[in-house]
Amino acid sequence: MKKKTIEQELTEYRESIISKIARWEDINENGCNDPFWQDGCNMNLVRNHVIYYKKKIEEICAENGIAFPSEYYIPTPPEVKNSYMANLKQESRIERMVQFRGKITTDKVRYNKNQLSFA
Repeated sequence: MKKKTIEQELTEYRESIISKIARWEDINENGCNDPFWQDGCNMNLVRNHVIYYKKKIEEICAENGIAFPSEYYIPTPPEVKNSYMANLKQESRIERMVQFRGKITTDKVRYNKNQLSFA
């Protein structure tokens, strides 16, 4: 298998950051369908993926003297309470989470990906 070029790797990580942030926002707005874990756990997992991709970009850019791409400066979504649930319409899922995981939180998390940051 042919090794990816630096540009290909960066493109992959840049696209992954964008798709993972979109996924985080979707879970925050609509919830997810994970039968075992609350939306907050899934959001934090997706957040960790964003952090990983940013770290990989840092490594590549530092090693090769390349400027960071604009996607690197998109703010990392905030960490949320693991007990957060976005979609209360999923009544059976909510009941299951309360039964097995205890208390749930419904305070919507605010996030503005358009406010660029210095990682």
